Amino acid sequence: MPVHTAERQVSPKSPLKKAGIVRNVLSNWGAYVLAMAVNFFVSPYVVHHLGDTGYGVWTVILSLTGYLGLLDLGVRGAVTRYVAKFHAQEDHTKASSLASSAVVIFATAGLIAMLVSALFAALVVDRMKIPVAYLGSARIVLLLTGLSIAISLVNGVYGGILVGLQRFDVTNSIEISLNLVRAGAIIGALHAGYGIVTLAVVQLGFTALRWASNVYLARRNYPQLKVRLSGASKTGMKLIFSFSVFSFLLHVSGSLIYATDNIVIGAFLPISAVTFYVIAGNLTEYTRTLVSGISQTMTPLASSTEARQDQKQLQRMVLFSSRTGSMVVLPVALTFMLRGSNFVGLWMGPQYAVLSGKVLWVLSLALLFWAANSVTAGTMLGLSKHKPLVPALLLEGLLNLCLSILWVRGTLGILGVAWGTVIPNFISSLIFWPWYVRRTLQIDPLRYAVSAWVRPGIAILPFAIATFAIEHFLPATNLIVFFSQVACILPLAAIGYWLVCLEPEQRTEYSRRFATLLGRAPAHE
Repeated sequence: MPVHTAERQVSPKSPLKKAGIVRNVLSNWGAYVLAMAVNFFVSPYVVHHLGDTGYGVWTVILSLTGYLGLLDLGVRGAVTRYVAKFHAQEDHTKASSLASSAVVIFATAGLIAMLVSALFAALVVDRMKIPVAYLGSARIVLLLTGLSIAISLVNGVYGGILVGLQRFDVTNSIEISLNLVRAGAIIGALHAGYGIVTLAVVQLGFTALRWASNVYLARRNYPQLKVRLSGASKTGMKLIFSFSVFSFLLHVSGSLIYATDNIVIGAFLPISAVTFYVIAGNLTEYTRTLVSGISQTMTPLASSTEARQDQKQLQRMVLFSSRTGSMVVLPVALTFMLRGSNFVGLWMGPQYAVLSGKVLWVLSLALLFWAANSVTAGTMLGLSKHKPLVPALLLEGLLNLCLSILWVRGTLGILGVAWGTVIPNFISSLIFWPWYVRRTLQIDPLRYAVSAWVRPGIAILPFAIATFAIEHFLPATNLIVFFSQVACILPLAAIGYWLVCLEPEQRTEYSRRFATLLGRAPAHE
């Protein structure tokens, strides 16, 4: 956020350098790609060694305790915002008070997390459809996971400090290193014959290691910051909660939409059914992460554009960025819909191909419309126009939960849970979002729909036809062939986007830049 003129001016020692922005963006994408690759290759190993029931139990416990992450209360975001502001103003006293107040809040939240985990272990596990042989292990895993969450909450202060200092390279370096070592530890533990309790111990150990690393690096990068329990203040806590309340409510709605499915399945169906759903759910989650790189970029860009009071530019930016979100996701979503069963069979094993493939087809439907709106949401956050999103997304989450419970108990099973996620998303995407952009930025709903969905949909048609033909006539026999086929037809999507989704002046500008880039390249004989 910009510093008002009445406040202390930003120190010339901490300018926003272009090289730093590039470094942060590249490190973000590098960490994401590596995390996705690690999960992609480790997931089949974990599923096959734990079995459907063991992996189902593990997933349900993680989903159940995942709600304890809501005890973050949006505080980490407040730490990031105000540490960045006070550090730029060189007001280290206020920064220290705020960080100390956040530690007190998170320490309290961590104790609550451990207490709730103990209650889950004592009262909730027996009510889930967990086989008797796994009940003891499930209780231990719940207690260990509760402790991991408590440490993660306190770690949120130090992670937030590093992000507030814009040291994304540092935080991502930690994540990359820990992800690689953790993957090796998981594979080693499973290869030795250990089960879900050992996985929980590994998770706890690496959570503690991440916390220790962030504490050390936060102190090293911001030595003037003094984080002590005695430094907490009512003023600091009030400042934190004044910012975090709406962020917290958005997190609650997101949990209702994306984190309840596994719990519903575990409550009403055999625990092994969770595994079939999670395989498809993880793939769609990886796809959603692709869009976050765009939406995160839109937030500060929208803020700077608004400061120039350029309404027309804001409208053009929303229309093009929403279209870009669809352009990024459509090739992935259509590949899942047209070739998902074959892909799941090659990735996880033929026993998962049919059912998980059907779930993937249903969940991918939501991606077709969700991506554009997700990028638009990032823009609205930069404009401080995100408060109306809270009731809309909470309503979507509650409808998701109700429909999932209703349909999972019928003949649809886990497909009912998937449809319970997709239907509310359709309603939100096609009704709320066009109305919302008209109310906020005076963009005609039809114009938004054409830009966000129709033009990318027309552009992707050649890719979709080629994908269908390949799956029908030349189905892949292994993952290398599968990815090679996708790579071969992906240029069809790029050509379609170039011709349909870019404006003439954009094509001219990009052509000029490309020609300039080629002109600077060294010639080779």
